[in-house]
Amino acid sequence: MRPAAVGGTLCRTGEQPGDATDDDRVRGRRPLQARRPRSDPEESRPVPPAGADRWKGRDVTPKPRKPGTGRPGEAAGGRDGGVRWEDHPLYGPIPYHPQAGYDLTFRPVLPPGAVRGDPARQRGFCPHCRPPRYFYASQELRCRRCGTAFAWPAEQQRHWYEVLRLSVAGRPPALCPRCRRERRAARELGQRLARAADDVRDNPDDVGALLELAAATAEHREKAGSGDLARGIAAARKAARLDPGAVTAHFWEAVCHDAAGRPERAADCYERFARLAGTRRTRSLRGPLERARSRLAELRAAGPAEDR
Repeated sequence: MRPAAVGGTLCRTGEQPGDATDDDRVRGRRPLQARRPRSDPEESRPVPPAGADRWKGRDVTPKPRKPGTGRPGEAAGGRDGGVRWEDHPLYGPIPYHPQAGYDLTFRPVLPPGAVRGDPARQRGFCPHCRPPRYFYASQELRCRRCGTAFAWPAEQQRHWYEVLRLSVAGRPPALCPRCRRERRAARELGQRLARAADDVRDNPDDVGALLELAAATAEHREKAGSGDLARGIAAARKAARLDPGAVTAHFWEAVCHDAAGRPERAADCYERFARLAGTRRTRSLRGPLERARSRLAELRAAGPAEDR
């Protein structure tokens, strides 16, 4: 059967587009459909604009983005769905993008005494629920330990969050600078005591390790209120027995006895240390010697007392 052109479409003679023959039904073919006449392919292809980049036949020339109004309360157009302005108690109106979150390049007006923040160096803020710190202002806080009011300077806040890289979601300091120094010193003293105990366990006859253990025990009891004084006294006595020239062993034994509430034994040790250290011209013994003489005078002025 010779095909003929019908309405711009090739079809079999005697058949109309859309009619299904018996042969089509047997073979499972779809009926012929009418086709629109096609002109030259080069003429029907859309011509891209001048200067447009083409990739796989598509025009990917970036479209200009509509600028926002920049005024609080009004939305700005664009591919991100617009910008909303939210009121913040410290920064004032701040821009929020529904898809990207808070604008990290936003620079609000600085109040007097404030320090500009760099959100790129901060960590711990959520771009959708917690804005970054655009600037830092001094805060008045109260110490949780001693109840003293203290100021948290803006420069120190910037150092915490952008140099030390602490989380901006954390709370401000709960302790004043003096209480923070005392807590830091107690923590360092505890680490020193633990190291001294390890050294004595590894080298039980090392005079230097024994003296360090006695000194760390006495200082930890004075500053932190805890420490095994019996272990410190035993370490000081053993160091004096191993090396008679280690006169500081008598001083630390006296300090441990004094902290344990045994003034008579403490006075005897202070007096022995003052007698032995007074004959030496060592600069390291000046401080302990002055302290021993001062404390010995106080104990003698208080009179004799029974040891516990």
